[in-house]
Amino acid sequence: MSLPAVVLPDLYAQRIAASGKNSGTLDVKWDDAEQLAVIDGFRAGREGIRRQGLSEVPGRHHLAYATTNAEMGLWFRVEPALHLVGSEAARRGAVTRLDAFRGHVVGGDWINPGKGSSTLAVTVASIPEVDEPHFVAWRLIPDIGAAEMIPLEVVEEMLDLFAPLADAWPLEKLASKTLAVIGTGSIGSAATEALSAYGIRRLVLVDPDRLSADNFARLRLDPANVGRYKVNALAQHLRERDPSIEIEPLTLDVIYDADLIRPVLREIDGAVIATDGVESRRAANHLLRRARKPSVFACVLSNGAFGEILRIRPPATGCLLCARAALVAEGAMNPEPSIDRGYGTGTRHLPMTAVGGDLALTGDLAAKAIVATMLEDLGYRDQRLPGDHAVLGLQPQPDVTPPFDVEFAGKLRWRRLPPPRADCPTCGRA
Repeated sequence: MSLPAVVLPDLYAQRIAASGKNSGTLDVKWDDAEQLAVIDGFRAGREGIRRQGLSEVPGRHHLAYATTNAEMGLWFRVEPALHLVGSEAARRGAVTRLDAFRGHVVGGDWINPGKGSSTLAVTVASIPEVDEPHFVAWRLIPDIGAAEMIPLEVVEEMLDLFAPLADAWPLEKLASKTLAVIGTGSIGSAATEALSAYGIRRLVLVDPDRLSADNFARLRLDPANVGRYKVNALAQHLRERDPSIEIEPLTLDVIYDADLIRPVLREIDGAVIATDGVESRRAANHLLRRARKPSVFACVLSNGAFGEILRIRPPATGCLLCARAALVAEGAMNPEPSIDRGYGTGTRHLPMTAVGGDLALTGDLAAKAIVATMLEDLGYRDQRLPGDHAVLGLQPQPDVTPPFDVEFAGKLRWRRLPPPRADCPTCGRA
């Protein structure tokens, strides 16, 4: 049988530790299905004032609308030895005797748990070698005279999602970067989520479209957002997970609002372009190349057969037009006309057959490519990519010219991009 668990807001933990009392009660939000308790207030001492509503953690939690049960739990200040005893018992799959638990309560300020059921309890101990007070959660079972240690999570008011990665990933370096995502549909929204997971703290989202009912088969957004602008729904989705992220949603069209987008691009460090149409991709290509910003173009080709990543790094590589011209010169297919596929019937009377997982995989790879580009420029050689043009097998098709002739699903092929062409209308006159 799984053990119940307790979520204790750090604000209440610190107030309990500093209260000067040795015991008290806890107000608890309880979910029986989850066997989960969220502490929503406390009383210090038998006659103390109940402190509730001080922490924002319960209001942001899954149990925000659950009833708060006043004085459902107990807390005790204990000698550090109790936590050692409880840890050893838990390691052996055993429990601690309730009379031994009681014997470790500081000052003997014991409060009897109710009979006939278990009672949640939290203990706090001052450990000389540790600056912070140490907290442990328990299930007290008086009918069998047992105290069982259970999982406890002490949660800060502003949860730093990335704190566990601080020693393993260059969060501070990436926090200074601002990246844009142009086109926040299926691929773009996945790329945006991945960028936030990599530790990018400032994002600019550009898309003029609203969410329609047929978008949600390929998006991670909730269908409750139908009719909203994609950038606004996505921004809210990310902020709900991490309120500290900075997002600027722009309901602009990269073609018709180029004069408004151009100054925005001067302030960013790079971009992912995941628009559906050939025209919008070319407009974004021109704007970003002229702004001399690295960019990653992500799309699916041939009705979902391939995912494609193109990394443009001015001035080392040519732009999107240069890359396409090089493919044609090599006798390969020109994939650009196959990009413009609307959902359902498509603008070429063909359905968009790529499924959500494949589109998300392409978006994730695009996010990796632009983040790796940022980090490589900062000196992280382990983030160097093997090329600038990647073809990812999704539903590979036979008789396709290189470099799109990947043999099986999941195969990833990288190659280099050519330098800028002198006659390129985007690169040549830049």
